[in-house]
Amino acid sequence: DELAAFLRSKGVRAEAFTRARRKTVDAYVAGELDVLVGVASFRSPLARGIDLPARIRYAVFAGVPKMRISLALSEFRPHRAIILLANLRDLLAGGEADRADAYVVRLRRISSLLRRDELKEVVQALAEGRSLSGFLEKARSFFEEVWSFLKGLLARPDVREAIRASPHLSMDEEAGEPYLIVPDPVGYLQASGRTSRLYAGGISKGLSILVVDDEKAFNGLKRSLRWYLEEVEWRPADEVDLGAIMAEVDRDRELIRKLMAGEMALELEDPMKTALLVVESPTKARTIARFFGRPTRREVGPLTVFEISTGDFFLSVVASKGHVFDLVTRGGFHGVEVQDGSFLPIYGTIKRCRRCGEQYTDDLDKCPICGSELDDKAELLEALRKVASEVDVLLVGTDADAEGEKIGWDIAASLSPFVGEVKRIEFHEITRRALLEALRNPRGIDERLVEAQMLRRIEDRWIGFELSQRVQAYMRRKSLSAGRVQTPVLRWVAERYDAWRKSLKDCFGLELENGLRVVLRLPRMTGREVEALLGKLREARCLIRSVEHEVVELAPPPPFTTDALLREASSSLRMGAKQVMALAQELFEVGLITYHRTDSTRVSSAGLAVAREYISERWGPDYFRPRTWSRGEEGAHECIRPTRPIDARRLRQLMRMGIIRLARRLGPEHLALYDLIFKRFVASQMRKAVVVKQKAVVVVEGQELSCEGYCEVREPGFTLVRPLRLVQKVSEGEVGVKEVRHWIEADIKPLTEGELVAMMRERGIGRPSTYAKIISTLLERGYVRKDRWGRLRPTQLGRAVLRFLYRRFGQYVSEETTRRLEDAMRAVEEGRADYMEILRSLYREIRSLSSKGPD
Repeated sequence: DELAAFLRSKGVRAEAFTRARRKTVDAYVAGELDVLVGVASFRSPLARGIDLPARIRYAVFAGVPKMRISLALSEFRPHRAIILLANLRDLLAGGEADRADAYVVRLRRISSLLRRDELKEVVQALAEGRSLSGFLEKARSFFEEVWSFLKGLLARPDVREAIRASPHLSMDEEAGEPYLIVPDPVGYLQASGRTSRLYAGGISKGLSILVVDDEKAFNGLKRSLRWYLEEVEWRPADEVDLGAIMAEVDRDRELIRKLMAGEMALELEDPMKTALLVVESPTKARTIARFFGRPTRREVGPLTVFEISTGDFFLSVVASKGHVFDLVTRGGFHGVEVQDGSFLPIYGTIKRCRRCGEQYTDDLDKCPICGSELDDKAELLEALRKVASEVDVLLVGTDADAEGEKIGWDIAASLSPFVGEVKRIEFHEITRRALLEALRNPRGIDERLVEAQMLRRIEDRWIGFELSQRVQAYMRRKSLSAGRVQTPVLRWVAERYDAWRKSLKDCFGLELENGLRVVLRLPRMTGREVEALLGKLREARCLIRSVEHEVVELAPPPPFTTDALLREASSSLRMGAKQVMALAQELFEVGLITYHRTDSTRVSSAGLAVAREYISERWGPDYFRPRTWSRGEEGAHECIRPTRPIDARRLRQLMRMGIIRLARRLGPEHLALYDLIFKRFVASQMRKAVVVKQKAVVVVEGQELSCEGYCEVREPGFTLVRPLRLVQKVSEGEVGVKEVRHWIEADIKPLTEGELVAMMRERGIGRPSTYAKIISTLLERGYVRKDRWGRLRPTQLGRAVLRFLYRRFGQYVSEETTRRLEDAMRAVEEGRADYMEILRSLYREIRSLSSKGPD
């Protein structure tokens, strides 16, 4: 009321709007009022109850939207307690932080189970200090527990000091009761959102101006808005051309007014087009559908269609659920017709058994294995054609690799007769910004990638069928298979295992009295010899000499590629390659990381912005060192990185609070992998660390052992996010032995899945999209198994298959032959080779294999 009165005194027709009044709204719409003044709160009728795109132009905030939350028992409300816990959580550590998180989860759950009248009764009973019964009493008791926890926190000097030092929080007292001042991001979003609305010409331009009256609240608002929006840019008013923006706002309002009055229906030069966007997975479709508010949803046959507006397009978003077509098995030469030196692959729609999950492409009515009904992708294609006939443009948004390009090509070929225009859009992260950028920059289907995928699939079919038939006949087992890539990889596993068995040694781990740990490795000994040496070592005096300390700069590692991620997740998280790729796929589809099948370490400008924001806020701008890690690469592919400056701890908290709602539920394994990706990427953008490197020689029972490691961090850099494992700093002299352990170990160890992927990358066999599949095939066929340490060992079956293949078909499955074929396929992708010529060469090779006949 006071602000409205002030504006009226300056000649502005203003009125307070603290309660919804139709008369006031009508006067504003009619132009009798210039300004409505209300409370900047998510509960305000002015912020959430008005939708007047022709009239509302600007939102001016006379102060930062904020809440003053009291800790008086009479003021307790579950939603306020959640806000307090979320804001205080960053000031807590260890068990208290976990307790605050648990309270948030339980508060949300209990609140959702109470009706409005029940919640009111519980809160009133809490204020009056009386008990209830049943579930209501459990709720009241829990609310009281939360209140006591919060009250205790704000009474502690260390917490009060942390609040004073915080750049985001403020605390004050009123009538002896403390209250916390926190930003109200929802109130800001709702109020500013009144200025920019959807209309027939797109989304209207709006202007939001905020007067900063509280620096801490403003810092908190900026930080909180990041949890709701991908990109928010605040600019000082004196750095923008307000006149030009206001003129643009006015132009949109005049256009909306004329459209509503029916004065210019035909004057729109480029109205919004309707478009069908096809992606691969339902999760990705749901993620995209949430970028622009709550989507409408309809079912067309087996297809779920999400409908949204981007401002330029009315989008219908659907999922193809992977490939639609695959090679048939009954026609031609393993599904490929050969005519006068040309090759015509024959594709059929994919059919999947509803019971056993087996997949077929031939014309079948029932599953040959279990007799159950089949789901045929032909039904999905028919539904896609129906939706395509309703729109102006088909947008193919499948994954940005050869597999995705082939899926997109199939869909485009199937739907192009039913739609006027077909475009390919490519995005390497599922974010609103990336989608809008892709919509602005469509391209055509890259037929080189399609040809490379077809070549790879045909080669896999030809060599796989031919070798598998011979392995099955030789081993008399129909479940076995063989392939050109998996065979040399199986051989690596066997060779490493054999080398491991030959290099076993007796190891003695010594912890010295000064804290240094050393390992003495000796050739295999008898049991008596081991016991005798253990006795001597326990009494031994060790000489430390030749100690050197050198101050060095340590650079961070690059961000993850697919092979590096598989290797690190295998060693640090004990995850198999198949599990890592499945989790990474889901993280990508919900928009948390960039595309996970990549051999590039390049970081885009968007990635640099993510790192800059997180590092600057967490440790200060001096720790940020932008690196593109491009290695001379060109193109759109980049490393595996997070899409937002939100670490795993914050992500877990925001999901528990319901601020971040993803298209699928994430479990602990998802968060562990996300944490690994996030920390590796952030480290790659931080300054080098200055550390002390220690070298020393330890003489133990006449054996000289070289010890080397980092013993001190002088100037932290990336080590703040990826701490080093430091060794004990030592000086020269004699020292006793504190503890001795004995075990048997080899200098060489059997391969882990991650190490096997690294070998594939180094030796040019396999691709980011096939690394995990190759290993999972070896495990599923029983050719290798994992021991309790997660290392791969060949089975007797695997060795038998390997001996047979190399004895009879060595030239077809050798590492060199496989690598040459990989290079040829890469040449097709890059336009340096004709895929028909390579197919001819392959055909001659496979025919010569066929002529060998069964073993």
